[in-house]
Amino acid sequence: MNISKEIWELTRCEVFRLELHQLLLWIFHQHLASYFCTCIVVGTNRVGHWTAATEQFPHPVIIVNLSSNEPNVLLQAIENGCQTFILAQSTAITFLDQFHYVHDRAIARYSQKRIVIIHDEPPENERTILKHSAVCDLMDLLLVRPQPDHNRVDLLTNEVETDEWMLLHSFSTSSPAPLSVNLFPNRRTNLRGRYVRLAIFNYEPYTLWSSVEDSDVANAFYQHNRSLAIDGTESRLFVEFCAKLNCSLEISLDEAGEWGQIYDNRTGDGIIGALVERRADVGVGALYSWYHESLYLALSKPISRTGVTCVVPKPLPLSSWMIGILPFSTVLWLAVLATICVSTIFEVMFNFVTQKFRASESHRVDVCESMMGVISIFILQAVLLRTNRNPYSSQMILIGSLLFVGLMIGNAYSGGLASVMTVPRYEKSIDTVQDLADRNLRWGSTHDAWIFSIQLATQPTIVKLLDNFVTYPKDVLHEQAKHRNLAFSIERLPYGHYAVGDYITVEVSKNYEIMLEDIYWENCVAMATKTWPLMNELDELTLVIFQSGIQRYWELEVVTKFADNKVQHAISISRHFDNPGPIPLQPSHLLGAFFLLAVGLGLGLVCLLLELLWHRLSTRQRTMVDHTTQNERPLGLL
Repeated sequence: MNISKEIWELTRCEVFRLELHQLLLWIFHQHLASYFCTCIVVGTNRVGHWTAATEQFPHPVIIVNLSSNEPNVLLQAIENGCQTFILAQSTAITFLDQFHYVHDRAIARYSQKRIVIIHDEPPENERTILKHSAVCDLMDLLLVRPQPDHNRVDLLTNEVETDEWMLLHSFSTSSPAPLSVNLFPNRRTNLRGRYVRLAIFNYEPYTLWSSVEDSDVANAFYQHNRSLAIDGTESRLFVEFCAKLNCSLEISLDEAGEWGQIYDNRTGDGIIGALVERRADVGVGALYSWYHESLYLALSKPISRTGVTCVVPKPLPLSSWMIGILPFSTVLWLAVLATICVSTIFEVMFNFVTQKFRASESHRVDVCESMMGVISIFILQAVLLRTNRNPYSSQMILIGSLLFVGLMIGNAYSGGLASVMTVPRYEKSIDTVQDLADRNLRWGSTHDAWIFSIQLATQPTIVKLLDNFVTYPKDVLHEQAKHRNLAFSIERLPYGHYAVGDYITVEVSKNYEIMLEDIYWENCVAMATKTWPLMNELDELTLVIFQSGIQRYWELEVVTKFADNKVQHAISISRHFDNPGPIPLQPSHLLGAFFLLAVGLGLGLVCLLLELLWHRLSTRQRTMVDHTTQNERPLGLL
């Protein structure tokens, strides 16, 4: 009788194991086969009997032995495409301990992972699994708990709100598995008030927050108290996100860190620092598709497009003493001077050669007279032509060509001078990136995040801009704005507005103008931890909102409500200069002529003094020579 009982128990166990195998085969094929790769995580060299159910998988299966001495074995499996994991319960804690570590260092990112845990230990360990911190990032978790004594298999999942297992279904091993049972229900559509930790800081018009006392006015939590009201073009995206998925926004704030930075030891500050340290799940606030940060975090679909440019000091009116030289450009002035010099050389050469034809006269040529004659032609003055001295056709042709060229140049100068004296002239404005680099003007803001997107650039112009970028606190930037010695980075928003720091006030904005060209453009994204399970839902909502066009209304409403509209208006019209029309001439218009006269008189006086000094020295030297000569004469000759 005892032998029969033992045989019965053995047979029942084998039958139960076979039926459990069939149930696991159904689970794997029904709920895991659509993924790219499955990893079977074991703790010993023995792969459990239940792993035989994966032999007929239509996709690759990787066996991961956590007890082996091979480092990064789980990391390599994830890099090879593991999206679903089958765990023995005895290895679950070890796997969860490594879950965040290996996923943070993996390049491959899959936000929706499915975990199947096969029960092989006492149920006390099940509660420890639910209390693990990594379970918060696992929304598709299935526990297979065999009950051989009751001839059934319980299938459970984690309850989002409580640390309890929730029974999905109990399968009797004697009956086939019903195909209608969904072992991985989509619980992302209703998060039942689950906290989504959002990292932001005050940066209009993207993200703004303020403390409120009335909880009915608040739409976000801070330290689990409903005490914050957030707004902004990107904050509204997450307000809609939680309204759709029934979650609660828990805000993480770091105003001093702003965008923040990530250090090599995986710590940081600001928004991205909170994410890499897992103090927040997702962050937003004019975050771009930065390469360095993409190695540590997951990036969402683009939320909006933005262009980074600068407001630069407006060009000042040119000094009045420059009026005389403004009609011609530097190149044209050089051409005119070269023409005068060449013409003078030809005039001297013609005079010298033609005088040789008259042997009775001396061959002396007055260079100063020739030069003054050429200059007189170019300034439209009368020239004395001595045909009796040089009655030759070559001289007539030379003088005729000079008169023709001088007429054109003189009239062109007169027309340009009339224009300069009635229409104000300004310094060259900074319109392009090349202009900003050539001017060697420093530009900056409060954080290095403005240059994260171009730090890997190799173009000489961009490299020079990187060298000229500076960061200062807001009060220092405001003070620098008063002195017009710094350009300030701003964002050109997609619907005609600007993201401007509050250190650009109405008073200083009148002295600045926006560049015509963007330094670069970027896509604004949301950044999250690599294991945040709601990235797909955020991407779907982002694309729906983008195609709806409601962001245009959001931008207008937020800028109108929070930004300084006078600053926005000043920047938008900074390239439009008032046209005063014809203006009466003032004494300042002749300052250039007076300046040239003063220079001429001064140079003439200096030359006169030098000539007097030279004449006096020459006379004294001649007197000394004559006196010495007289003293050396013989006495008989006296």
